[in-house]
Amino acid sequence: MTSPRSALPALLELQSVDSRLLTVMARAKELQTSERVASLMARRTQAIAAARALETAQQEAERAVAEAEREVTRIQDRIDKDTERLNHGGSAKDLMGIQHEIDTLTAQRGRAEDAQLQAMDHAEEVTADRDRKLPLLRAADAEARAAVAERDVELSRLKEEHARLTAERSTRVSEFTDPALLSRYDGLRTARGGGRIAVARFENGTCGACGTRLSPADAAALTNTPPQTVPQCPECSALLLV
Repeated sequence: MTSPRSALPALLELQSVDSRLLTVMARAKELQTSERVASLMARRTQAIAAARALETAQQEAERAVAEAEREVTRIQDRIDKDTERLNHGGSAKDLMGIQHEIDTLTAQRGRAEDAQLQAMDHAEEVTADRDRKLPLLRAADAEARAAVAERDVELSRLKEEHARLTAERSTRVSEFTDPALLSRYDGLRTARGGGRIAVARFENGTCGACGTRLSPADAAALTNTPPQTVPQCPECSALLLV
C-alpha cells in the first residue's frame, strides 16, 4: 500500500504555488488601497479645482479690463460728439449747456480711466498669481497621474501572474494522486481565516511552517511516526515532510 507520505513533495510544490498566490493577492489589495495614491489623487483633485479657479479669476479680470476700456471709449465718444456740436456754434445758452455736459463727461472719463487702471493692475496681479501657481498645480497633477499609471502597470502584471498561478494550481490539483490528503491540506490551509502554511519540511528539529523548534522528545516522535501516518507539527498542525 502506498504511503500518503509519498505525496508530500507534490503537496509541498502546491503549497509554494498557494503561497505565491496569497502574496500576489495581498500585493494587489495593497495597491488598490494605497494611501499614497489616494493622497496624490486627492491633491490632484484640489489642484484641478485650484487651476480652474485661477483660470476663472483671470477671465473675470480680463473681462473687467475690457469693460473698463469700453466705458472710457463710450464716454470719450460722447465728449467728441459734444465737442463737434460745440464747434458748430449756437446760442450762448446752448453752448453753455454743451460745455457743462463736456465738463461732466470729462470728470466721468477721469473716474473711468482710474477704474481702468485699477482693473489693469488687478489683471496683472491675477495673471502673475496664476503663472506662479499653475506649474505647482500641474506638477501635482503629473505626479498623481504617474503614480496611478505605475500602480496600474503593476496591477496588470499581478493579474497576469495570478492567472498563471491559478492555472498551475489547477493542473497540480488535477494530477494529485491522494484526494484525502489534498482535502486535509486544504482544510489546514484555509482554517482560521485562511492563508496558513499547511505543509512544510521538518529540518534541524524545526517546523518549516510555524518556525517552532521542537523538543528532542517531540522531534523523535515525529521521526518515528508510522509510515502510513503523515507527521504533523504539534504546535501548528502543519503536515511535515520529515
